[in-house]
Amino acid sequence: MSTVNEDGSWDSPEPDHAELVQMRIRLITLENIVLGLLSGASGEQIEQIRKRADMIEPRPEASRHPLTELAAGDMRKFLERAARMAKTERREDGD
Repeated sequence: MSTVNEDGSWDSPEPDHAELVQMRIRLITLENIVLGLLSGASGEQIEQIRKRADMIEPRPEASRHPLTELAAGDMRKFLERAARMAKTERREDGD
């Protein structure tokens, strides 16, 4: 059970193996939902996401963080995967 400390921080137990597996399954599910949505997105929507990925930068007083940079790269990879998926769907539909 999670508890709130006097300073406002949280103490919460580490997830067990079953919870981690469930989180992974949910993450994969969400990734596939997002890919499906992106594969039907307009060019303007795709461009907005690409701009957001380019905007991911640390605050001026903060140092670069590898996970933040990886997240921006993942956004671009998602767009590439969605474009391939859209192309495959168009071929299958005969467009």
